[in-house]
Amino acid sequence: MSDLLDPFQFLSELNKDIAAAGGQSRYAEQRGVSHTTVSHVRHSRRDPSKEFLAAIGFDRFPRYRPLRGGIHAPLLTSMQFFTEVNNQIRQAGGLTSFCARHRLPIGSVSNYLNDNRRASDALVQAVGYARLTRFRRRVVGSVSA
Repeated sequence: MSDLLDPFQFLSELNKDIAAAGGQSRYAEQRGVSHTTVSHVRHSRRDPSKEFLAAIGFDRFPRYRPLRGGIHAPLLTSMQFFTEVNNQIRQAGGLTSFCARHRLPIGSVSNYLNDNRRASDALVQAVGYARLTRFRRRVVGSVSA
């Protein structure tokens, strides 16, 4: 079983942490974040930023699921998805052909391939996938003397 949490499980963990801290304001103060930001994330009015996640001890992981695979299809990591995009570009005969076929801007796909940008929603859909967000609590290792 994976230790990755879906957004609902993440919010459940956040709510448990808030309760353990004695409330939202106290939790925010302990973590050095705004209580307003905690409220917005907690009530799904705002996606948690990298900085917010770092402050509360979580990381975000994008995963990709085939659109035709159903909910039980295995999730691809970012590297596996990158490989899938490259394979489909090769099968199309190159970047220009791939972009023309899917009506995607070459610059956008090129920026993704060169690690300058994340994959656009249009690119993710063009290769037949949906992007999912997963979270993991950071493990604080103990150092033995």
